[in-house]
Amino acid sequence: MDTPRSLDVVPSPTAFGKLSRAAAGIDRVSLLAMLAILIGWFFVDTLTVSLGSLRHGVRFFDISAAIVDPTRIFFGVDASFQRIIFGLICCLCLLAPLLPHWRGGRSAWLSYLAPLALMVICGALLYSKTSGEFFSAPTDARSLGGSVIRFADDLVRRSTGLVSKHVSVGVGGYLAFAGSLALAAQGMRRLRRHAP
Repeated sequence: MDTPRSLDVVPSPTAFGKLSRAAAGIDRVSLLAMLAILIGWFFVDTLTVSLGSLRHGVRFFDISAAIVDPTRIFFGVDASFQRIIFGLICCLCLLAPLLPHWRGGRSAWLSYLAPLALMVICGALLYSKTSGEFFSAPTDARSLGGSVIRFADDLVRRSTGLVSKHVSVGVGGYLAFAGSLALAAQGMRRLRRHAP
């Protein structure tokens, strides 16, 4: 009886190997879009504030602190656990387009929308946080306290109107948004191509 002399054992691919194979499957336009998002989110200012000679910028991965407290746009963002968690969320959204190349399935192409969805959600949250009432007035409108609160809210609203003229979208915001739109278009194109 012959016994086999050697068994060909194929090692199972590691997570890094699977990730690198998935990255190799992405087209050049999507890779360039992901690079633009990476630069726009982590290395270039998304929002810029200019008051006279003072110039301050906020990067996208710091925007969660500005959503919680919009004054952080003007006074800087301190290091916090929240910043780390949002940075990880940004990284996950940035790597989400690897999913259809790693795992099959038609709906996996929707992961190309993740960076755009994150930017739209953050923009909407920041807008809603800065455009709402700053102080809530009591239900009794005739009270002195209600009048003072309405006066304070009106005063703050007028000052934020003046301040908002000094806040603008930075190069990072435009770069990341353009990259997110290009990536979303690529994902939708691939989704339609894989239609049943």
